[in-house]
Amino acid sequence: MGRKDRKLANPGTSDYTMAELMVVEMSRHLADDDGHIGGMGMGATMPMAAARLAVETVAPNLSWFCGGPLNPTFDRLPMSSIDPMSLVGMEAFGSMMDIVVMGLTGKWRFGFQGGMQIDKYGNCNMIGIGPYERLKVRGPGSVGVLWMASIEKAYLFVRHHDSRVFVEKVDFVSAPGFLDGGDSRWKHVRPNSKGPVFVYTPICVMDFEENTKAMRLHSVHPGYNVNDIIENTGFELIVPEQVPTTKAPTEHELFVLRTRVDRTGVLKKYALTFG
Repeated sequence: MGRKDRKLANPGTSDYTMAELMVVEMSRHLADDDGHIGGMGMGATMPMAAARLAVETVAPNLSWFCGGPLNPTFDRLPMSSIDPMSLVGMEAFGSMMDIVVMGLTGKWRFGFQGGMQIDKYGNCNMIGIGPYERLKVRGPGSVGVLWMASIEKAYLFVRHHDSRVFVEKVDFVSAPGFLDGGDSRWKHVRPNSKGPVFVYTPICVMDFEENTKAMRLHSVHPGYNVNDIIENTGFELIVPEQVPTTKAPTEHELFVLRTRVDRTGVLKKYALTFG
């Protein structure tokens, strides 16, 4: 199945888009990080929006950076951390070397991370698909993801949900989740580094079972059901008896998002897919 066969994720309403729903849900969870500092990746459009929204709603003392800028206050959502809009209203600007060192030494508490592949224990692959000597697809590499072994917690996100992204075992571990499950992670990482917390996708939110550390369905986005998630996930997902629907954005959350974070409507046109 190629890109042309991918289906657009649709919440079944015109009140908000799936990208807006994902951003709102991410921002809600950032309430737990109020008063702490975290980082976003280069192409982290949705996490940047979530951080800005969280500061305006549930986490007023949150600090965050996207590349070099610290605590920007843009109201026109940047497309990446190298978009000049990411500089608007920033409090300071750090060198990339300083930011990498902060991550590797655990000086920031949380971060957002994607992956070409993500397996059932939250391990992420950004190196490539296939044997290293003859990769089918080469990825951007591991320079911006090694911090997952150092910082306290990670939030994982993807723009596409299917069985080629969510695989039984990643081809390469460029960012360690819970490795082989159980307590295997803490044989290789900093003791205070707790690992991934949530996984945000265009059709659901997942978390990790407390003992096995295997991925578990947390909520299903409006417009989809549990079977949709199972059919598009390449490993056996833990499914609780009762799985709630992801809470829709409130009028207040959408108002703040659209007037103080994303005035140009980037998230209204942001394509998220599955299948």
